[in-house]
Amino acid sequence: MAVPIQEANTVVPRADLSFVGLEASTSAEVLSAFAAQALAVGAVHPSFEAALLERERAFPTGLPTIIPVAIPHADVEHVIESGLGIATLAHPVAFGEMGGTGSLVHARVAVLILVTEPHAQTEMLTQLISVFQLDNWHESLSSAATPEELASIFTALLASTRR
Repeated sequence: MAVPIQEANTVVPRADLSFVGLEASTSAEVLSAFAAQALAVGAVHPSFEAALLERERAFPTGLPTIIPVAIPHADVEHVIESGLGIATLAHPVAFGEMGGTGSLVHARVAVLILVTEPHAQTEMLTQLISVFQLDNWHESLSSAATPEELASIFTALLASTRR
C-alpha cells in the first residue's frame, strides 16, 4: 500500500497552535510556548520541545525581513500531526539570524512548522518566505484578535502566494 506524500500546501495554519500577542522575553520562551501547546493538542511527541530548542540553537531561524520573523521547526520524527502555529509577539523577541551569521533578528512574528515528511519542510519554508515578501502581510496579522482569526488570515496569505 502506497503511503501518501505530504505536500507543503496541505500544511495549514492551526488555531489550536497559535497565539495572539504572546508574551515572551526570549526565543526559548516562544519555542517552549509553541512546544507546550503542540504537545497539549497531540501534534508532537514529548521529545519535541528539546528537539526544537536544540535545532534553534544549532540552526537559528530568524529572518531579517522588513517585519522580522522567526520560522522555528524540528525534525519530522518529533511530529505527529502537521500544521502551522502562528504567534504575533507582544514585544520583539531576539532570535539568531538564519544562516548562522551570528546576528540577532528581533522577531515580531513566529511561525512554527510541523511536518511529517522531510521534503515538506523546505517547501513550506519557501511558501512562508513568499508570504513575508507580500505588502502589508503584518498589518493583516495584526488585526487578528483571536487564534482562529490569526489562522484564517494566515491561510488567506498563503493562498495569495499560490496563485
